[in-house]
Amino acid sequence: MFQRILSVTGVLCVVTLLSASPSFALEKPTSLLKNKDNMKISSTYEPQSLTLSTEQGQILYSYHENKKVDPASLTKMMTMYLTLDAVKSGKLHMNDKVKITNQQAQLSRKSNLSSVPLKAGQIYTVKEILSQTALASSNAAALILGEKVSKSTSTFTDQMNQQAKQFHMNHTHYTSPTGADTHLLGPSAPEKYKNQGKTQSTSKDMNIMMYEMLKNHPEILKITKKTSETQKGQTFKSTNLSLKGQPKYYKGTDGLKTGTSDSGYSLALTNKQHRLRLNETILDVSPYPSETAKLTRNEIANDMMKYYRKQYEYKKVLSKGEHKIDGTTYDVKKDLYDVVPKHQKWYIAINNKGNAYVHYKRNYLEGASYPSVKADKKSKGILSWLSHLFLR
Repeated sequence: MFQRILSVTGVLCVVTLLSASPSFALEKPTSLLKNKDNMKISSTYEPQSLTLSTEQGQILYSYHENKKVDPASLTKMMTMYLTLDAVKSGKLHMNDKVKITNQQAQLSRKSNLSSVPLKAGQIYTVKEILSQTALASSNAAALILGEKVSKSTSTFTDQMNQQAKQFHMNHTHYTSPTGADTHLLGPSAPEKYKNQGKTQSTSKDMNIMMYEMLKNHPEILKITKKTSETQKGQTFKSTNLSLKGQPKYYKGTDGLKTGTSDSGYSLALTNKQHRLRLNETILDVSPYPSETAKLTRNEIANDMMKYYRKQYEYKKVLSKGEHKIDGTTYDVKKDLYDVVPKHQKWYIAINNKGNAYVHYKRNYLEGASYPSVKADKKSKGILSWLSHLFLR
């Protein structure tokens, strides 16, 4: 058994290294929940793809993570991200005004597309349109944001795809700011993409999108945590059924986005409890249309999070100060916090950059890595010289 000894300010801690592997496509979500946690969800509602990660981008579970499917309105996460980027850069302001056109008003009233009904000539703020996109999953609102940010939805969709490449979302291709099949958008479809149909993505790529969104624009949660909003006397509800007051409420849920298409029901769920935030993307729970499948989507997402909260915790793993790590004394510059398994062992190590980190077998989303803190090796040479000086 491989052992490491860590001396912590007068307390001797012995920790043993064992493999703490996340689950990767070894077990279907419904089977895992049934076998490991005695939660019974029919395999009829097995999702096509599912990825569960931490706020730091550590993958805890992944099932068919690179399978290309239709993410539907999870697409709108990128639309919201680029809008918030534009606000952050000063290109846009949340209070900037938007005047609704005839075409936008007509699109908002199409029965086969979700939207908050709009009237031509009405004035909304960017923030209000963003809320319509995030909560009600309004397709008209998503297109309005695209035009507001980039003047044309074709240019905006180009930017969506460029950003996806920068995020290493390697299996994603956007065809509009909405996620709807471009053929359903009619004359409102981005000209360059109007014949390309549906957006394609994977649960892993959508999980990367969540990771980047919450890392760079956590302010989106101020909107997505709401169960409803009223604008101009019109109230619209969030489509996230795991929020407080919703049928599948799961404590700690504050976002992020749902998706629905003829392929099934999808969800990007974020939830924080006991300082541990988990992000989950579950794609295409079928059959569609089915109210049971829609509810089961959230049940699976909630139960997966509940199960993995029993396996992992976020805590302080190393305090600031002097520590003996693998026989060498280091001055750790600040406290180290990390996600660690509750029932498997891990140990503190020093990487090639001279940083202390928690070592155990794990994987991360592209662009993410384990947390670490600076740890300076205490010099034996100086101590030896001082000892020689005073003994002369």
